Amino acid sequence: MAEGLLTRLLRFALSETRVDRMYAFDTHGTLVDHAILDKENSSTPEISEYMSGLIQRANQTGQLILSNNTFIDPAQAPNTNTSIQNLRIYVVLPVQGYGVLFLDQPIGSGIVPRPTIDKLFALCQRAAHAATPEALTDAEMREFYAGT
Repeated sequence: MAEGLLTRLLRFALSETRVDRMYAFDTHGTLVDHAILDKENSSTPEISEYMSGLIQRANQTGQLILSNNTFIDPAQAPNTNTSIQNLRIYVVLPVQGYGVLFLDQPIGSGIVPRPTIDKLFALCQRAAHAATPEALTDAEMREFYAGT
């Protein structure tokens, strides 16, 4: 039951990061859960082709992906900050065999610190490889996150 594990990881990650939007997608790229803390825009935004590509890549490679919604090619980034207000940071965390967590945060709200991202990535890996991933307790998830 991938949805159960992904939902529990989503809720845990949300409590640690407080990002504006977080999604859980299964290995087929289907949305299984989401949480939106953005008070100004609480509707679920459409998943762009680019976001779908990131989800697919994370599912296929098992690698953490850090990206954004505006400048796919850094060489195309403008020299001014005119697009900064629309810039969103994407963090895609694969959960091997289950799917991915997709964190979405406007840069103006701050970014998730890299140590937190690395700990969440390790949690996702450890949870996926646990003897019974769906039966992980909150305490076990916290231990995995802490790295103990």
